[in-house]
Amino acid sequence: MRDIKQNSCFFTFLKQPVPIGYFLVFTANVNLFTFFALAPTFRTNLEISKLETSLLLTGAGAMMLLLSIPLGLIADRFGRHRVASISGALIAISALGHAFAPDYWTLMSFRIIFGIGFTGMLTAGIAWTALSVSPEKRTRVISGVMPAAASGGLVGPIIGGHLTDIGGTSLAYITLASLSSLSFILVTQATAGNKDPHTQPSWGKFGKALSSVVFLSAVVLLLLGVLVDVMVNLLVPLQLDENGLSAGSIGVILSAGGVLYVLSAVIAVRYATQIVSLLGAGIVSFLIALPLIPLAISSSSDMQSIGAISRGFALGFCFTVAFPLGALGATAMGVGLSAANGVLMVSSGLANSVGPIGSERIASSIGDTWTFGGLAIACAIAGSLMLIAVFHKRNCNNPQKQTTHRALQ
Repeated sequence: MRDIKQNSCFFTFLKQPVPIGYFLVFTANVNLFTFFALAPTFRTNLEISKLETSLLLTGAGAMMLLLSIPLGLIADRFGRHRVASISGALIAISALGHAFAPDYWTLMSFRIIFGIGFTGMLTAGIAWTALSVSPEKRTRVISGVMPAAASGGLVGPIIGGHLTDIGGTSLAYITLASLSSLSFILVTQATAGNKDPHTQPSWGKFGKALSSVVFLSAVVLLLLGVLVDVMVNLLVPLQLDENGLSAGSIGVILSAGGVLYVLSAVIAVRYATQIVSLLGAGIVSFLIALPLIPLAISSSSDMQSIGAISRGFALGFCFTVAFPLGALGATAMGVGLSAANGVLMVSSGLANSVGPIGSERIASSIGDTWTFGGLAIACAIAGSLMLIAVFHKRNCNNPQKQTTHRALQ
């Protein structure tokens, strides 16, 4: 009898949207970061150029920029669970296509399919997961997406690299296709989970919500966090290489920052209901400026390593605060959660697209010191403006702002 009850509890758990949604996020990010690690191998195997390799790497980001808002609106109107299920299927299909792609254009086609699935996961998948719980739990559930995504980013390159060494990219992606297929099956078998009705807000309400102080602060924090991440990932390895460090040593330094990112994101989730607010965003803006200071002060390996590693800790808090703050700030004013996620993903995609080119050009023109220092100042200014908005809000009796504030507590 006890075994029957235990089996019943286990199968009930397998239908819960929150753990299954996190697993979908995890597997999607395993796929994403595995390709980053294996792109040089595909380049060699398929005999493609540097430009073609770059286009493959930007395929998913391009889909995010183009489709985040449309897919978000479709999911809010016709069903978040449906779009999440389709997204899981596309990710699994794309992984299988990567395993057997014979040429560049076939691989590019499956990169685009992955980009569509990944975008659907970010918009509909996360919204379906969050809306499966009561409103007071949604802040923590959305925040929990960050550790799941970061864990996938850490595990993906390790799994992909080892499997490729054993049996080539085909073995690596057959394994990923199996993992992604399991994720797809679990999503389809899970309960629909939506506590809120599907909605299609008017464009007027949509624009009003997205121009609110809370949402704009979240977008700015997200943009700054992505720029800090991109700039450090691009410029610090180059400086460490000039200083004579080996590729292995540089990898260890960046991995240490990734571990701290996961740990800080887990801590932030634990206290999400306290820190996901306009005040929290202002404080975190100053926090992400701190790792840039040692990078601006000196190009020595010690200072560059300190900045790169501590950056991971700061960004764990940054993204865990920014994403739920923007999503819930917009939904509090009548925008569907999938659409709100879509707008946030567009802002993140823009920073990821413009950041690498812009960082390199700015650093070449004015030097790394002024580049890192300028971004640190921008973070401090943004944090100051957010804190000013908090104090203004406390002295203001605007019912609309009070509604948004209550929704975020």
